[in-house]
Amino acid sequence: MRFDFGDDVFLTYAGTTKKPTMEPCVVVGVTPVDTEALATAVNYPLGTILYTVEFGDGSDALVPEADLGSVGE
Repeated sequence: MRFDFGDDVFLTYAGTTKKPTMEPCVVVGVTPVDTEALATAVNYPLGTILYTVEFGDGSDALVPEADLGSVGE
């Protein structure tokens, strides 16, 4: 699923071994991993879509699309 700026989402950590969560957040940035240099820098494969999400406390995180869920799901 593709997300856009301002979308309300929740962080699930579905694509990782981290403990599952349903932490609400908002998409504030979208970064397609479209060059080898970027793939190396962020340690994600080419074609990955990374999202910067902001939490209610003002903190943020850069997470792959697989770790996000739609609030409307």
